[in-house]
Amino acid sequence: MWRIGFWVWRAWIYTKLTAPAVIGLWLIHRAQGFSTLFWVLAVFSLGTVIGLRFGLRDLARHESRQFGRRP
Repeated sequence: MWRIGFWVWRAWIYTKLTAPAVIGLWLIHRAQGFSTLFWVLAVFSLGTVIGLRFGLRDLARHESRQFGRRP
């Protein structure tokens, strides 16, 4: 059961961080096209998502090792 909860929590974190970035990219693209501002935000957002992925993957690996062990 905890795995389902952890999966839902990770999905929520991804959504919470990527939705504003996607909306911002869409708004900038509609207003200015592929401008410098668009690419700066795109690179920043991509770096944030990659860092988030590394962090959550490490946390998932740590949690799966600890599950089922008794002190």
